[in-house]
Amino acid sequence: MLMLRPLLTALSCLLSVVALAQDTLTFGGIDLPGAEVRATYRRVSPLAQAFTIEEVRRLPATFFDPARLIALLPGTVQTNDQANHLSVRGNTPNANLWRLNGLAVVNPNHTSNAGTFYDTPTLTGGGTNALSAQVLDNSAFLAAGLPARYGNVTGGTFDLRLRPGNHDRRQHQVQAGFIGFDAATEGPTANPDISYLVNARYSFTGLLANLGVGFGGEAIGFYDLNAHLHWETDRGEVSLFTVLGRSTNDYTPDPEDEITEQKQLFNIDFQNDLVIGGASFRQEIRPGTLTGGLAYSEFETERFQTFVDETGEESTASLFHSRLSTYADLERIVSQRVTLNVGAEFLRDGAEHTAFYLDRPGTAMYSNLVTASLAPYLSTEILFRDGDDALDLGVRLAAYALPNREALAAFEPRVRYRHRWKGQRVLLTAERVSQTPLLGILLEGGGVRDFVPVSNQASVAYGRSFGGVSALLTGYFQYTDREFAAEQDGFLISANNFLEIDPYFAFTTSTSTRRYGVELEVSGGSRATGWYYRGSTSVYRAESEQTDGSWAKDRYSSDYAVKLTLGREWAGRDKRDRERTYGLNLAVITYGGERTGRIVDVPAALRPYFVPPDYSQGFINSNGAYFRPDLRLYRTKVRARTTRTLALDLQNVAGVSNTAATYYDSYLNRANEREALGLIPVLSYRILWR
Repeated sequence: MLMLRPLLTALSCLLSVVALAQDTLTFGGIDLPGAEVRATYRRVSPLAQAFTIEEVRRLPATFFDPARLIALLPGTVQTNDQANHLSVRGNTPNANLWRLNGLAVVNPNHTSNAGTFYDTPTLTGGGTNALSAQVLDNSAFLAAGLPARYGNVTGGTFDLRLRPGNHDRRQHQVQAGFIGFDAATEGPTANPDISYLVNARYSFTGLLANLGVGFGGEAIGFYDLNAHLHWETDRGEVSLFTVLGRSTNDYTPDPEDEITEQKQLFNIDFQNDLVIGGASFRQEIRPGTLTGGLAYSEFETERFQTFVDETGEESTASLFHSRLSTYADLERIVSQRVTLNVGAEFLRDGAEHTAFYLDRPGTAMYSNLVTASLAPYLSTEILFRDGDDALDLGVRLAAYALPNREALAAFEPRVRYRHRWKGQRVLLTAERVSQTPLLGILLEGGGVRDFVPVSNQASVAYGRSFGGVSALLTGYFQYTDREFAAEQDGFLISANNFLEIDPYFAFTTSTSTRRYGVELEVSGGSRATGWYYRGSTSVYRAESEQTDGSWAKDRYSSDYAVKLTLGREWAGRDKRDRERTYGLNLAVITYGGERTGRIVDVPAALRPYFVPPDYSQGFINSNGAYFRPDLRLYRTKVRARTTRTLALDLQNVAGVSNTAATYYDSYLNRANEREALGLIPVLSYRILWR
């Protein structure tokens, strides 16, 4: 009851706001004015949460990163405010998948170690996305309801799209701020049917690091290059794209500072390199529309850690992940009411992980793997009653080739039913999805594996408009019969509890997992008439089955998450009758907090650098509730040839103190807490030349 009271209070506040109804509950349905990019996102699923790139620029504390915008959606939790790792409906961030122009790619983020407990790289997420908002088109995020063409994911899918350059004239953009410096140019080539778009970015903190300025001993920097060639043909389009990036994170404690945590005992050097290159196409042919593409992507990280008071390397860790992705899809309109899709997707993943810890003899780790999957699929969409009813049926057969195993297959049927009437709608979905178990194999520990985890998901959603408010209520259930697991202190810890590779665990057994919950979204308002808003309340649980048949909460079972975004713009003209706009956006986020085991001490003779928690009682919510308000203030001036935007983002504008992690500090010989980020001001200035 104590947990429900703040949820009901927040929900009451949301429902008390009355304004003009919206057509959709996606971010793209909120009327954010002044957009220079308004291309339509071609929905791959009725559950795709579409958003415009202008919303990435306008909503608070996104720092021009689409993943941080998605953290404002229901059912998503940013696991650490230093990075964009997202837990979707209680799933580990490792269950997520990034797609670029429809093609699966590796982790497209800088500093993939950001926000992790062991400060080691992860397979998903990072400090900021290497894809600049300058090159992104309207995109979407899917938590469920995947079409048959999309697979290899059991969590959320980031469906990012690159925008074409301007085919009519050259234009340029420059953006400077505390995140970084962006310079973009675009326009037609010698062939007016082919446009180019190039963006280069260098981090502000990297520039300061080059000048010798540090932040509490941290020197963080990144730079990236995004390029896109777009060719419009008589019957379709072709895109060539590349993303290149490098980031570094070096930590050198000040010898004059008092030691307050064990991290100050070490020098740490981290480097993260990223390469993405590919091509995609859409072509109208006689049977229908053919789409497809090919992409290769890889990222490589290296981490070196040494004691500050002695020479020699203390520990090393590296992670390499490459992915080859290709697909072809043929869509044919059989009749006005029936559409048929057939195609296949092929993925090849290579991964290698090494780690050596001198303070823990015997924990040297090395593993590498090559996996492949081929997934043919077939789907159809059938419309009834002038489109008020729609039935989507699909089937995907994912065949996996894993190291030292026989070929495995996952049968993945997909069903979606939509019904609309008098401003109301119902959406029913049921699906099976599977994912290449990269982390499970890297942490296998010699166990025998003869399966690929397959997740069964179902959801029911009801939406309607009333009194000027649009609302959507969704209930969902997700069940995985067999999932990789490690046994620690008699407790089964499933792979759903892992983010980074942990040297203390090996997946030597398996267990079942489940996630279920209810989400309520409310939105309304219009910039033209005043305030616009969107809010959500989520109540959910994520659990793993134990050896005695009971179910215990997982690490990312935060119990609840409440989000509210509220904005307004004041349009007018200056003394010279030129258009100018002032605006503000407020976002409030709160959720139940991440869980961990009981913090315990061990004898000094056995005390390593990190003392693992005691999991005999399972995951205990020791980090407490998380609460953060963010604010964005901006001014836009429109001139004949330029548009200028000055903005100030204030993450955690109230300076609320939150706990990021609780651990046993082997230097202090007691439990210690790591604080989440406090007030972070980010000033930016953007100029678009037309």
